[in-house]
Amino acid sequence: MFGSTTQNDSIRSWLFTLAFLLFSHPSFTYSYGSHVHLSRQSIDSCLTNLNVTYPRDPSFHSLSQTFNSRLSYTPAAIVLPSSVQDVERLVTCGAHLKLSVVSRSGGHSYAGYGLGGVDGALVADLSSLKQITSSGDNVVVQTGNTLGEVATYLWDHGRRALPHGTCPKVGTGGHTSYGGYGPYSRMAGLLMDRVVSADVVLANGTSVTASEMSHPDLFWALKGAAPSYGIVTSWTYSTLTAPMISVSFFISLPRYTGGGSFATAFSKYQAFVHTAPRELAMAFAFGGDSKGIGAQLTGNYFGSKSDFINLVSGLVKDLNGSISHADEYSDWMKLLVANGGEQLVTTGPSPPNTFFAKSLVTFDLLDDSSLKRWGDYLVNTAIHADIGWFAQADLYGGAISSDFDASSSSFAHRDAFLVFQFYGSSKDNAPYPSDGMDVINKMLTSLSPNPTAAYPNYIDPTLSDSEWQSQYFGNNMARLREIKASYDPNNVFKFPQSIPVGNMADTGIPTQSMGTRKDSISGTGEDDVPLNPHLHKNSDTCLPETTVTSLTAFPFCLDSFHPFKFDVVPM
Repeated sequence: MFGSTTQNDSIRSWLFTLAFLLFSHPSFTYSYGSHVHLSRQSIDSCLTNLNVTYPRDPSFHSLSQTFNSRLSYTPAAIVLPSSVQDVERLVTCGAHLKLSVVSRSGGHSYAGYGLGGVDGALVADLSSLKQITSSGDNVVVQTGNTLGEVATYLWDHGRRALPHGTCPKVGTGGHTSYGGYGPYSRMAGLLMDRVVSADVVLANGTSVTASEMSHPDLFWALKGAAPSYGIVTSWTYSTLTAPMISVSFFISLPRYTGGGSFATAFSKYQAFVHTAPRELAMAFAFGGDSKGIGAQLTGNYFGSKSDFINLVSGLVKDLNGSISHADEYSDWMKLLVANGGEQLVTTGPSPPNTFFAKSLVTFDLLDDSSLKRWGDYLVNTAIHADIGWFAQADLYGGAISSDFDASSSSFAHRDAFLVFQFYGSSKDNAPYPSDGMDVINKMLTSLSPNPTAAYPNYIDPTLSDSEWQSQYFGNNMARLREIKASYDPNNVFKFPQSIPVGNMADTGIPTQSMGTRKDSISGTGEDDVPLNPHLHKNSDTCLPETTVTSLTAFPFCLDSFHPFKFDVVPM
């Protein structure tokens, strides 16, 4: 005991006053996770006339919030540049002060890498860089723009379109950098495939335009790992004529109470989509509770409703499912709103969530024994976990693998068949249950005990250096390290899973232990998130309306399709 409540309150009040006076004094020295010891005065003198926010400034708390509330980091400073010249100055300053420099576009990184992924980074918050200009079929988009803002601009300026994820608040920076998958990707490629050039601020504070003709090695690296090489201030995309007709659909499947029946259903799904035409974009999405697993097939078809019905009717019958709805659209914007579950341009950030996620990339049909082992784990163990969870398998292929050469970018999974996401969330952003990460890890390993490939826009900070380097970048890692040594030899653009310089074994930053993690250590967990009887459209959720009664509702959107969609990024 430390005395009476009144005495303790008095002591706490005195300590708070003393701390405030010390921390707010310009000569106070900060000690950051990067082991750089700097005063606010020394940082501020380097960032003169820039819009800078420091720890303990009134606006710092809101600006430094992670999308994933399980993680929390304290940057040395957050700069909100209003021009490319501001970005050049802050990079020059960060390099001079030997601070790790990171950029934040939409702020949806699963690992909080847009805030550094460790304490003490210098953050470039790009949200004020909003310019969009077009010239013919090309559009130049500054990386403070969101997907919804870009889609709206393109529609209003010639009924143009791009392939991208469905959550409108996701930023263009990291989404493009690490892939940029969405319903239209099987028709038109990943968002990175539409990039014809990139304006980027390098580690020496200068700006260059990278393309196939200028800085081609850098251009290759930016399309797959951009945040490790500089701050992309704008992408130039080659746009497409928006599709004239398309279908948004949900196919409800039975509730599965046995691992074998679930495995059989998934096997039928993968066999069907393995030979499906590129006009079909379909995901197998499911969640569970103590009553079993509820699942649905969801996505878009780029053609008429009648053609869609003819295509899937046999599969629906074989799965004992039903088409909940198949809505035909002749207006591209209305399809995008239906996909995202909210208007394309809205104010405010996406609501935070407390979660842990894994991903898996597969390249061919999964065998029956793997599916049975996976189904048994889901039904016997995962449905009883004290987290709300979902999983989703998105169909790749089509234009992604057929229309773009593997050597055109550093994206390592050009020949992917299915990309899985396994996602567990605590209720009401409560501390993450102590066993929650184990549940999600085993959800992956029960299907693939030794995974070889993962999707970097579903970034996982718990992977070891050897795991993330091989699973995210594969055989491209050696060339990526060489280009890093050429353009950022002093490792200015550094975060726990940034490309290391040259032949370094790792980034010099632990991948899991830095910063503050908000995982629960009490072991008490949280109540099961009940299955929502109806997933209604809501302007705050990115969840579409459906009559499916078996999926858990989550208060945010994730990549690609309903009901969970957004492409998350390290920016």
